[in-house]
Amino acid sequence: MGHSHDVACCQKEAEEHLLKTAYDYVLLDLSIPVTYKGYSDREYGRNLLHRIKGPLGHTQTPVIIMTAHDNDSYHLAVELMKEGAVDFVGKPFGEKHPLEKKIREALEKHPPRDAAAEEVIPAAKSQTARQPLRQAFLDYYPDRVELAGYELAGSENSTQKRKVLDLLKHKLLTNDRKAYDGNYVAKFALGIVEFGEKAAADAVRQIREAGVKILREKEHLECNGNDIVANRDKGYALGPLIQVRDGGPDAGAEGKRNLTQKQVAALRELRRDKSLTRRMLGRRLDTRLDALDKEMEPLVQEGCVKRTGAGAAMRFELVLDPMEVAHDKPST
Repeated sequence: MGHSHDVACCQKEAEEHLLKTAYDYVLLDLSIPVTYKGYSDREYGRNLLHRIKGPLGHTQTPVIIMTAHDNDSYHLAVELMKEGAVDFVGKPFGEKHPLEKKIREALEKHPPRDAAAEEVIPAAKSQTARQPLRQAFLDYYPDRVELAGYELAGSENSTQKRKVLDLLKHKLLTNDRKAYDGNYVAKFALGIVEFGEKAAADAVRQIREAGVKILREKEHLECNGNDIVANRDKGYALGPLIQVRDGGPDAGAEGKRNLTQKQVAALRELRRDKSLTRRMLGRRLDTRLDALDKEMEPLVQEGCVKRTGAGAAMRFELVLDPMEVAHDKPST
């Protein structure tokens, strides 16, 4: 098909490629071995798919599963499509299993955003180079709770997770020394008067799992469930490294500064990395590049964001955070 490509004979080699290069699509064999000349197993393909979509950071890259043609592999491939693959093709390839057609269809649904190669994903952000958790902000909004800028729970009173997080926020902000055990959490957060320990434990487990996933896969930080919600004095409390902010730096930003939601989201991404290529920022915001340019133009004109280069080499750099200016400016 005239496509330039890299070949990986094992999962280890594949991860080395994926840490250095952003691809327009990936062909993944379910039976890829972990190491060269290692044992093959279809679960290894599943594991690599999860890593491609998670720690390796290729969340928008289409992955096509290649699988031997039997009923068991077919059903497994369907499951993997639910877990992030865009399509699958049977082996051996041919008229019945047209590989080129599958590739063309995947690229039509997920077209490359630029002709040039994308910003290389830093190896320092791989799972093997996670940094220790030192601090994470938990921002409370009326319609969501965000951990490190990613949604952890929905609007107020919408889910058990949100209700428990609101109670734990109150405990932290009021410096309440009382142990919020399972019964207390069930009664005052979930409204369950009797035998609510299990419901409270389930809500805490969901918060821990979601929080760890955000910090490990999105922020590449080493942490565990107790860093999110800790067990203290036989009760629950927010972890010692969690800092609570009421509304966060962008609270009401859309209305106060007449910013769009995409502009606010772009500013959050630039706060994390300070400088991003146009393509990478568009991919993170799941926005077409022409639409991204329109969103970023007002921020560039205001001097908040600096734009350098052109085309695929264009970069956006945060120069003056408009949210910090808004918060520092005294009210009149």
